[in-house]
Amino acid sequence: MKLNKIIFLSSAVAAVASSMTSCKDDDIFTVDGQQAFIICTNKVDCPYVEYVDENGAKTKFKSRMSNDTIYIQLNPTVDPEVILSEATLKFCISKGSTVKPDPTIPQDFTVEGGVKYTVTSEDGKTSRTYVVTHGLTDLLPYGEGATIGALQVEKQFPDLGYPGERANFGFADSRQYGDINGYISFCGHDYVVILGRQYTDPHFDDASLNVPNYDLGLRVYNANDFSYVGKLELGSIQPAALKAISSDWNGLMAGVVVTASGSSEIYTWDNPLSAPKLLGSVSENLGSASDGSNYIQISGDLKAQANITCGAVRGPEGEHYIIHLEGGQIVSTDKVSTGYSSGDANGFQMIAPMSPEPKPDYVIGDTEGSGNNTIKVYINSFAGNTKSVMPGVLQSTGAGGFHDWWVGTGSRLERTGARRPYVSCMQINGKDYVMLLNGTGWWWCNTLIQADDLNTRIEGAEYDFSINAGWSFGASGDWYWDESETTAYWVSWIDRHGAFKFKMTCFE
Repeated sequence: MKLNKIIFLSSAVAAVASSMTSCKDDDIFTVDGQQAFIICTNKVDCPYVEYVDENGAKTKFKSRMSNDTIYIQLNPTVDPEVILSEATLKFCISKGSTVKPDPTIPQDFTVEGGVKYTVTSEDGKTSRTYVVTHGLTDLLPYGEGATIGALQVEKQFPDLGYPGERANFGFADSRQYGDINGYISFCGHDYVVILGRQYTDPHFDDASLNVPNYDLGLRVYNANDFSYVGKLELGSIQPAALKAISSDWNGLMAGVVVTASGSSEIYTWDNPLSAPKLLGSVSENLGSASDGSNYIQISGDLKAQANITCGAVRGPEGEHYIIHLEGGQIVSTDKVSTGYSSGDANGFQMIAPMSPEPKPDYVIGDTEGSGNNTIKVYINSFAGNTKSVMPGVLQSTGAGGFHDWWVGTGSRLERTGARRPYVSCMQINGKDYVMLLNGTGWWWCNTLIQADDLNTRIEGAEYDFSINAGWSFGASGDWYWDESETTAYWVSWIDRHGAFKFKMTCFE
């Protein structure tokens, strides 16, 4: 097919980097009729593929060129078979040249070895063959965060080996419709642990149900598919004394253990099937609540520099503990006041440190009042000054909310101490994000939002579903950043529903 420098490209696609094969427009016409190549210049965009889905929506996938190979760049969450099995490559060639095969005919660019295009000069004396295949998009620079999330695994609680049935509220024992007061954590990159405190330290109005079951309360799962692995090894720890679990930004799991004297010990697990190690002790009671409101949050690296937050006794000042570590050792324990009561509404409030540095800013998840708009998220300085407030991100009156039924910021749960909103902070590719587990009495919303505006979400990293959540114990979540893969992973447990896992990538 003869193309007289016909441009099929869109200006919306970024030009190729200077390290790739390129030329200037003026050079193309230097020796007219003797040129034979696909053009990629600062004035003309690189070849790209335009994918049209079943709804008619168009997505462009740009490419990069290296010598005579053109790589169509796909985000790792995209299935090449869907995008490229019958695609049309858009490009331009040197003046007067011809190209075979006809570029208007769709090709399967997933075939082994790629698709070859041969460009022949106008005088027929020069030709050049390009191989078109596919590869990954470029990584975002450090500091620009993640681009997209994808749900990898979801299992409802009966599929995880817990007795009962989802959404069947006819059981006398509410654990059988998923009220296990669950805490979830990564333990390394291979395991996920679920601590079900209604099985390790049950609190029921019916005394006949106050029977522990440690096999159900201390469960370890494969992180890839949530298949059951075994029981969490506690060593000398009494199960009822383990109040909450979470992991640091690398996936090292830690747990808060309250002693008989009311002091606290923090243990870490390198492997959930091996005995834990004592990280350190503090004189404060870090798990004083007898309901679902205990928590532990960690920023940084527990073997180097980190901050740990845990709740204090509920009260009008909203007090919490921040424990700072240097060199893997506890060096200070501070009590901070959020300035918002942790004893009002349903009595739940938590904080999460935003960095491993001393005296960090922290995010607050709080319930205030009753009904809609009772979920509040703030970012405070270490001194307790509020720096930003989450807007009505759930509002869906044409403003891009999460769900049509939701109103304002969400609504509290009714059970005392029920964990909503559950918040956590982590850096993904150098950018700060907040995990928000939220919803209404009949809906759950789980999302990752940017800490710098508390309104912008990672595309695809959100999950919502309908469930009668009003009297549940709420939720728990955890995540880690794998720098070697430039990927983050996030897991959540939702009482009355189950667990899910997301993957966040940092490619363009």
